[in-house]
Amino acid sequence: MAVTVFERTRVLRFANKTARTLLGFADRRVANNAPIDVALAPVMATVGPILRAVTVDHANHVAMARVRQLSGAEQIVEVRLALVGDGLLLFSATEVTSRETLLVSLERRARELAAIFEVTPTIVRVLDVSGAIVRSNANAMREHAGVRISTLRELWEHDKPGDPVDQSPLAFDRHPGVLAIAGEVVRARLLTVVRGGAGGARSVIEVYAAPILDADSTIIGAVLVDRDVTAEHRLAVDLDALIKQSAMLNERVSTESERLERMVDERSRELLELQETRSRERRLSAVGQLAAGVMHDVNNALNPIMAAAYLLRVHADNPDAVRDYADRIGKAAETGAATASRVGRFIRQEPSSSFASAPVDLSELTEEVLKFTQPMHQERRGDGTQVDIVRDYQIGVNTRGIAGEIREALLNLVQNAMHAMPVGGRLTARTGVSNNEAWVAVADTGQGMSDDVRERAFEPFFSTKGAGGSGLGLAEVYGIVRRHRGRAEIISAVGKGTTVTLYFPLETAALVAPTENRGVVPTQRILVVEDHVDGREFLCQLLRADGHLVQHVSTCDGARNLLNGPYQPPFDVVVTDIGLPDGSGWELVSLVRERWPAVRVGVVTGWEPTSGEMPDRAHFLLRKPFRAIELLAHVAGQATTAQME
Repeated sequence: MAVTVFERTRVLRFANKTARTLLGFADRRVANNAPIDVALAPVMATVGPILRAVTVDHANHVAMARVRQLSGAEQIVEVRLALVGDGLLLFSATEVTSRETLLVSLERRARELAAIFEVTPTIVRVLDVSGAIVRSNANAMREHAGVRISTLRELWEHDKPGDPVDQSPLAFDRHPGVLAIAGEVVRARLLTVVRGGAGGARSVIEVYAAPILDADSTIIGAVLVDRDVTAEHRLAVDLDALIKQSAMLNERVSTESERLERMVDERSRELLELQETRSRERRLSAVGQLAAGVMHDVNNALNPIMAAAYLLRVHADNPDAVRDYADRIGKAAETGAATASRVGRFIRQEPSSSFASAPVDLSELTEEVLKFTQPMHQERRGDGTQVDIVRDYQIGVNTRGIAGEIREALLNLVQNAMHAMPVGGRLTARTGVSNNEAWVAVADTGQGMSDDVRERAFEPFFSTKGAGGSGLGLAEVYGIVRRHRGRAEIISAVGKGTTVTLYFPLETAALVAPTENRGVVPTQRILVVEDHVDGREFLCQLLRADGHLVQHVSTCDGARNLLNGPYQPPFDVVVTDIGLPDGSGWELVSLVRERWPAVRVGVVTGWEPTSGEMPDRAHFLLRKPFRAIELLAHVAGQATTAQME
């Protein structure tokens, strides 16, 4: 306790250590004979009024004061002033910070609980241990308006609680409030009660009750809470009735359901048989349409070959014409080979081989296709109609892909454009680069398409040409573009022509075209393994014409005999087919790679190689038909990266 004594003249006479610390004498440099307003400065605002009262009535006075220390902390103290002895004034102070803070907290908690008590939507009553109702919220008062209920028994007598199932009355000693006073916790107990007076309708309430314990865990009362759930209970009863009714109906129809199931099984078997029959018919029809489409594409490739072969004979004495027609035959053969490859992949459901692709110039391919179709333009002029060809190419419109497939797609677009202009018009071929895509567009001024036709144009077997169309042209174009990771777009309107644009990923690598000027080619010892007589003879003549020493066999055993000859390694290069009469060419590839790693091994095949066969086994792979210059470049080890991919 802090104690300070002042003289009659109100100057400091004595202050103990606690008082000096509390009042901050050292911090404020208070002298021993300091006046009272200086000594008690931190609490003078509180002490001043009671100091005057003490002087007047000579009685003790008590007040609460707040003292802020130099550190900033605030303390609450209880101060007393009293006159003692011969006019001496005694000042004492006791710190009560913790007590006062706790009182404030308890008062706030009490107000919060009172607010919750009043705003809760349920009915709340607090009971003492004798069953007297010591407190009720506003909802409880409204629920029993006009009736004074002061005890739990009076509440029981007024509510007349009963069981909601059998309506039997509830005994008083089983009331949730009585059970709670006895120490039991009651949760979600359903009761029927009479509310609103003696003639009131019975309601269903949900009751909760729990005992109230003091610090020693002694029961000092209970809290009783209930809420009206009449509507919810009625819905639950109705739902239960519906469930029972549904169960009865289900039981009633079970027999009929079994009968219907038997009938459905019988009809299902009949429908499955009919569906299988029609499915076979659709498959046969689809195969026929696919064959017609393939025949159409192969004929498109064969037509320029036959025409160029005839023109080769007519212009045999013109070297420039011979080279031009030979080039056209090669390009048309590539298109036919791409068709055969695509059919093979369709049968085996395999994707295009990534190593069969190479950088392709879309402007160059478009010009080649226009040259292929030149006889169609000239034929139109013979019947009095004319199709003008407009070319709008850009440089560097390159992508990566299979040239024969892209050429076939462009050929389909040009032919469709020609058919769309039966009375003549203008065909425009454009190429360009935008948004990191290389694109080629074929536009005509023909009949155009309706919105319905345009939306279905890429669907397989969809055609507007009736029996004369296979419905595979634009579907094949779309398939080729998708295999090349591209997209296709059609812009068309009836009477305003059609523009089909194909978009491909842009290829930035420089194009490296095969060349026949390969310089000096060193002579190689080559083994050719091929069972097809004409194909084997062609390979041997081609390699010998390039200055190589060639031996050939038609079987795996024949190849092994030559490979086990006296010379090691026996050959510089081995070129083998895959489908041989007594085994697979891949076995020879593995044998050579294992025993003679320095020997180059190549594969020529009429099959589309499956993914995973090529990269780690053969040095190069060519699919028949292949270009002679590519084979010679691979044999001589002069193939570029683009040619090997």
